[in-house]
Amino acid sequence: MRRKDGGLALATIVLWAAGVSAGASAAADGTGTPPAAARLTGLLHNEDCTDFFYTQAFPAGQAGAITDRYVDVLAGAGVSVLFCNTNARRTNYRSAVWESFWDGYDADGPDDQPFLAPIPEKDRKSFRKLIHNMLEVHRQGVDYPARVIERCRMRGISPWISLRMNDVHCNDNLAHPFHGELWRKPECFRQGHPGYYARGLDYAHSAVRDHYRALVGETLERYDIDGLELDFMREPYLFSKGAERSGGKLLTQWLREVRTLVDGAAARRGHAIQVGVRVPSEPETALGLGLDAPTWAKEGLVDLVVATPRWRTMHFDIPLRAWRTRLGDRVTLAGGLESRCQPHPAAAVRHMDPECAAGAAVAVLSGGGDAVYLFNYFQNAGWPKAEYQRRLQAFDSLGELCMLPRRHVVTHREVVVPGEDYRPPLPAAGSELSFRLPLGPTPPDDWQAQAMIETGPVQGDSDSPRVCVNEVAAELAGVQNLKNGNRLLTFSIPRNALPGKNSDVIKVTAAGSTPFRLQGVEVRICPAEKK
Repeated sequence: MRRKDGGLALATIVLWAAGVSAGASAAADGTGTPPAAARLTGLLHNEDCTDFFYTQAFPAGQAGAITDRYVDVLAGAGVSVLFCNTNARRTNYRSAVWESFWDGYDADGPDDQPFLAPIPEKDRKSFRKLIHNMLEVHRQGVDYPARVIERCRMRGISPWISLRMNDVHCNDNLAHPFHGELWRKPECFRQGHPGYYARGLDYAHSAVRDHYRALVGETLERYDIDGLELDFMREPYLFSKGAERSGGKLLTQWLREVRTLVDGAAARRGHAIQVGVRVPSEPETALGLGLDAPTWAKEGLVDLVVATPRWRTMHFDIPLRAWRTRLGDRVTLAGGLESRCQPHPAAAVRHMDPECAAGAAVAVLSGGGDAVYLFNYFQNAGWPKAEYQRRLQAFDSLGELCMLPRRHVVTHREVVVPGEDYRPPLPAAGSELSFRLPLGPTPPDDWQAQAMIETGPVQGDSDSPRVCVNEVAAELAGVQNLKNGNRLLTFSIPRNALPGKNSDVIKVTAAGSTPFRLQGVEVRICPAEKK
């Protein structure tokens, strides 16, 4: 997607224009599928609508330069496509069709002013900093998305805008200033769903679809982008209980209208504009929620599909080849990386360290994905900047990733279809348990692989369970008693157990007749320790 050569860009425009005409004819008479857009390559990165404003200060006259430096860090990390998120339930720029985050805020007023008063006191100063910084950037004459786009083009990054299609942050407090007016109308909420997603909007209502169509239209009119992403993972629950199938048909028709808007903007701009979507990691889950990405791909409504977990935990086994079979060959297929890792819903959360991130990226690129897509991998979230950039530079190359230490972890699925009887793989009890965990290519000769198995408390002198990887026995190398009362067993995996076919299975078997209970299963692949 990087435009390094003006002649190449011109040729691309000419070919694209011809392709639109041919594709439109094929789609119109039902005799064919619209031609494929150019596949996205490199590292895809989503920047949410708030992190930049939470973490920066904006002295007078410096907002533009600070925005540039933020993009520069991503360029130094090897990001090739930047998805600049501009909304949640309001926008982070001065919109003409949606409320902006700071609408109603008195910059000179006290912390308990009416706009801020509904926020719990412990969170008030933080939220005020967020919206005050957004307002300050606007006051300094900087249109944040436009500035990001301009800097992206200067640094060879393809600029996209990402729109969150049903964000539900702060939905336990409808007086919170995070919400726009539409979210204060209960008649627009999904029905039949208690809990966190209960106050998501129901796309069966034309008012909801029109609200988002207006934002799409403004985005295309205002910003010169290479692509528009519709982020259905914030959130994927768009319809009332039992209405997912009929709702999905409405959504597909809405996507057709969006595609028409996008193609019109592309004609005005003189260059292609792609459409992307983020959807749940499992094809059946997406379809069950009314997110019919296969139809969208085959009709030419989308050019990029990101199959991804939601926020709670990364998945190390996204079925990308199954996705490719359903989508066909015309779209870019990316695997999404989230920033948290949790073996099961009751387990302690750990944030994705560099080794876990490398393992997840290897799983994507060796499992059928065209590209790795990062979500919530903020440049100031814990990794030192140099380490952040060094690590991310490898994420567009399977070969480079495989030279980094990595971990592959059994986790669980957060997004389920309402009424689905989903059971996480962990915790699990029994005398023989198996886990599918793709481990990527065979490691180099001078590397080692270890399986780490967390078991429940052991009574008496029970022997440790046995572990096989792809039917090859692993050797117990260490036992550690954990503070939570569990045991961590480390097994050395023979090299011949890792054929590199990415269909790996870890089997844990009781040593005797006593069943065991597992809390965690993961594999670490790294250079062997020098003796």
